[in-house]
Amino acid sequence: MNDTTTHFLLQVDGLAKHYPVSTGFLKPKGLVRALDGVSFHLESGRTLAVVGESGCGKTTLARQIMMIETPTAGHLRIEGTDLAIADAAEKKRLRPLVQMVFQNPYASLNPRKRVGSMLEEPLKIHTTLNAAGRHERACAMMERVGLRPEHYGRYPHMFSGGQRQRIAIARALMTGPRLIVADEPVSALDVSIQAQVLNLLMDLQAETRVACVFISHNLAVVEHIADEVLVMYLGRVVEHGSKREIFDHPRHPYTRALLSATPRVDPGQRQVRFLARGELPSPLDPPPGCAFHRRCPHAIDACRIDVPELRTVGGHLAACHRAEEL
Repeated sequence: MNDTTTHFLLQVDGLAKHYPVSTGFLKPKGLVRALDGVSFHLESGRTLAVVGESGCGKTTLARQIMMIETPTAGHLRIEGTDLAIADAAEKKRLRPLVQMVFQNPYASLNPRKRVGSMLEEPLKIHTTLNAAGRHERACAMMERVGLRPEHYGRYPHMFSGGQRQRIAIARALMTGPRLIVADEPVSALDVSIQAQVLNLLMDLQAETRVACVFISHNLAVVEHIADEVLVMYLGRVVEHGSKREIFDHPRHPYTRALLSATPRVDPGQRQVRFLARGELPSPLDPPPGCAFHRRCPHAIDACRIDVPELRTVGGHLAACHRAEEL
């Protein structure tokens, strides 16, 4: 195993996930390329934000990282172990190291279980701690996320949305994971609570050095929490770079469209108005060439024929035939 593989906590190379779907009675099955050659890496203590419209492949990527599904092609390595070829025992060893915070705290917590029981459950499965040890660790984690001791015996319906998401974060951290996948973790919360939960995630990350794949469509939230940004469109990466590079010097028209739709208080930070025409194409029948060309005002003939390769342009990666001009 080489040094470049072991240096990164998470390494994704050419990852693909295809779903055969029925297109109608007596018709041949179609193929949805939910992920199509996605590559990136992530170090401990850093946050990678994955952004894009609904249907771009963000949640499918999360399912691969969480080992819920097996990739169609490519490699996904956690601590150097390739999940595409790992056996059941190896995946069982890795599962406690990768945990998830779901979008809706009202749906992700069991309404019939008390908070303490939910926090202790992962410890029953993945550790050999006795009841006293599990109780002690659960209480310590509650304090860490800003919950009081009396909350231990309460049910989820007795908490606000922000408190429930704190419980969900505490549950995700109970096994001491190396990687957290956060799938729209604040989109179901009031705006007044979102900053509190984001700041909590950032504080816990600074303490534990846990890495985070943060999935979102809200670029205002991404700007607050991310170190790097990965922009996806119809299962492919169209732009990838540091947060500042992506926000200050976007090279792909799709990224510019997402940024122009993000409200900014500071007039100096507002993007030139840029709207993508039409709607996201059907993943069953994507356009030839660049998948974005039918919505892009900068499209040229090459965009309609050739799929642009992801390449370095101005300090970060972009997949656009006209990236140098834009």
